[in-house]
Amino acid sequence: MPKTAVKLGTIQETLLVPLWARARESEEAQPVLHDPKSREILASLDYDFSPLDGARASQLGCCVRGAQVDRWVRAFLNDFPEGTVIELGVGLNSRFERVDNGRARWFELDLPDAMDLRRQFFEDTDRRTLISGSALDDDWLAQVRAESRGPWFIASEGVLVYFHPEEVRALFARMADALPGGLFAYDSMTPLVLRHQRRHDAMRYFEAEFTWSVSNAREVEFWDDRYQILDARSFYSMLYAHPRRLPAYYRYLGPLLGAVYPPLKRAYHVNLMRLG
Repeated sequence: MPKTAVKLGTIQETLLVPLWARARESEEAQPVLHDPKSREILASLDYDFSPLDGARASQLGCCVRGAQVDRWVRAFLNDFPEGTVIELGVGLNSRFERVDNGRARWFELDLPDAMDLRRQFFEDTDRRTLISGSALDDDWLAQVRAESRGPWFIASEGVLVYFHPEEVRALFARMADALPGGLFAYDSMTPLVLRHQRRHDAMRYFEAEFTWSVSNAREVEFWDDRYQILDARSFYSMLYAHPRRLPAYYRYLGPLLGAVYPPLKRAYHVNLMRLG
């Protein structure tokens, strides 16, 4: 059977990293995140994933991040079974397959080329809507308001880091205006990661560059008094909760560097914010 061609823009191509990570993680004896759909998609793509074979830290990192957001979404749906979940820059994520409760409303947004690829593996249903567009436009917000009711949970993984600072601020403000009281899960990095991004075990193979950072995960609370960080999980602590899964140099050198240089422990977070 012919494989599916991959034709993606520079930034959109990075969606293949978490896909690869989830698929590979699902093959582990005790996976942090189990995702058969990602394995199915990975096997059907005409793309050379071999450069990522050594990116063990990224494999674990993508999956601890995804698993944490899954837990937050499950908690939200437990409280609001008919709530609305929105995924910005959804890529080839299969969160719907992992956590849907059979009652919630879902919207999944990505740029046109990424959404064209996604539609090869996922389709619209009466509760699930795929939207082709940019998170930086207002159209998706208008559609969500017109076709759903709150409360809302917005998830964005590995997306904001490619936006410019003013774009991130504007996005936060528009979401707070349109979806008041909504929960927003997103990841953030400090300038330390930005400066050393070419050392990243996966991103070194891609042309896309990170452009947004904050000095502290809670810095965004000072942008607007409507923003409240409810939880901020350090990637450092999440990764080192699974030390046996890390390459030897991460396993032994990481804790030493973290002790000598504490900012390393605060370099990357996955956050849960209330908007208004």
